[in-house]
Amino acid sequence: MDMAVTELAGNVSCVRLSGRLDAPGADQIGARFTAAVVAPGRHAVVDLSAVSFVASMGLRLLIASARALDQKGARMALFGATTLVQNMLEQAALEQIIPITGTEQQALARLGR
Repeated sequence: MDMAVTELAGNVSCVRLSGRLDAPGADQIGARFTAAVVAPGRHAVVDLSAVSFVASMGLRLLIASARALDQKGARMALFGATTLVQNMLEQAALEQIIPITGTEQQALARLGR
């Protein structure tokens, strides 16, 4: 699992993930993801377009980070999921916790940016 973080206008972090967000993948990026997303306390958008699979540990990482951000007054949105990943997110009802959109612009709009 690979991860790249950039800052967007409006003090928003953009995290681009690639690979499998399964138990080994979540373990591999967990601490870096939390440090990049939660620690600064900024809004974040997460690009899932290069993620090929999401398992329960990956969902747990996303949910825990979104909840921690919420406690800091910030929000997270996901975007760009492939059909397979989108189906997994829907089955987990993740949309009830984290907004899921098709594009980066839609994700930023859901954050009010």
